[in-house]
Amino acid sequence: MSVKQSSKKNFCFKISYMDYCPLFRIYDGTTPGLIVGEPRLIREIMTGTTALEVFTNRRAVKTTHPIMSKFLSSLEDEPWKRVRSTTTPTFSSGKLKSIIPIMTSSAGPMLSTLASSADNQEAIDVKLLFGNYTMDIIARSAFATNPDDYFVSQASKLFTFPFWRKFLDYVIPMRILEFFRFTVLPHRPMQFFRRITEQAIAKRKRENIEIPDFLQLLMKANVEGVTGSKHLSEEEILSQSVLFFSVGYETSSQLLAYAAYCLALNPEVQEKTYLEVKEAFLSNSGKIDHGILSKLIYTKAVIDETLRLYNPVLRMERRAGRDFHLEGTGITIPKGMIVGIPVWALHHAKEYYPEPDAFKPERFLAENRHEITPGTYLPFGDGPRNCIGSRFALLECQLALVEILVAFKFVKTQKTKVPLEFYPTGRPLLGPKGIFVGVERRSPI
Repeated sequence: MSVKQSSKKNFCFKISYMDYCPLFRIYDGTTPGLIVGEPRLIREIMTGTTALEVFTNRRAVKTTHPIMSKFLSSLEDEPWKRVRSTTTPTFSSGKLKSIIPIMTSSAGPMLSTLASSADNQEAIDVKLLFGNYTMDIIARSAFATNPDDYFVSQASKLFTFPFWRKFLDYVIPMRILEFFRFTVLPHRPMQFFRRITEQAIAKRKRENIEIPDFLQLLMKANVEGVTGSKHLSEEEILSQSVLFFSVGYETSSQLLAYAAYCLALNPEVQEKTYLEVKEAFLSNSGKIDHGILSKLIYTKAVIDETLRLYNPVLRMERRAGRDFHLEGTGITIPKGMIVGIPVWALHHAKEYYPEPDAFKPERFLAENRHEITPGTYLPFGDGPRNCIGSRFALLECQLALVEILVAFKFVKTQKTKVPLEFYPTGRPLLGPKGIFVGVERRSPI
């Protein structure tokens, strides 16, 4: 794997399996693993007929923590299937419609900040801007609370823990970690989110009130499945709420920040997006709802291309549940081996995406999408273990872009870094050091 520097002081790990071949062995410490970058084989592992049988699980999570051990991403085999099948309906298009009012009301402070930046002709760090926006949405959707300073401080600790915590999780046996009550995610913020979720559930039960949010949908799933196999325990509801927050907050804010950055650097794409938004906006009497969002084909392509160009997840993993022969390779993956899928490399491979560093939303329009090789576009993974919250994230980001582009445009400034600078890997996600763009007001529609 190669590491390419974007500057002398700051660098981004760009995993380029093409420097070797699409299929090669690696080591996690002394444990052998396999990197699979061949699209046909990726499809076989992630979505093939044996995917659910053989590659159901991800890397084992070394914890018996009452919250982390019940994360959907941590569960395995039958417990995973039960919780996954129970929580999946909460992310259906129909259920997500009920959360649109929360998303819309959360946009107010964001739009006010953009207006101030435009009036003062100041560049703005959109990573921080959208972090506040997604923080507000998920706090209200998952925990039924408005995030105060303490909430924000506890949330930030979930994402800024040092690399050594992850390193210890990889190399230290679980019995030792458990003896010292060690978890990758810091204990105090985990307990904080557990407490506020418990309080929210207790209040709703006590006062017999319902709020159209993610937590309520999970509670309904619990009640509706109480006599069947799809019953969720209160501990599992707590776990999915914390997981929803921990994986949804930073990924969504980064997606929006990258989209703003790409639009600022590509004004012709931004203008085309604006014209589509404007037409849909006027056709719906100036209202933004689920119906109008479904018509924004080019805007959706902008988000898709942003995810290709700046997907925060470098690599995805699956774990073999039994020995598995990779057809046509002569390779047998032994039971327990971790198989890595090099997402960043695939998204930037010139044989799959001509001019891979160029921002071209047209790649994802209906008339061109057939040219994308299956297995090479994996922003949310694929198959049974794909990201359950992808619809929520896309809806949240599309709604934000519509609200913004109706009134503002993003522009390049002297503070806009080209190329972007990133923190070293070792963090949960590839993170930009700051994404600064300018903002200008548009004439009212």
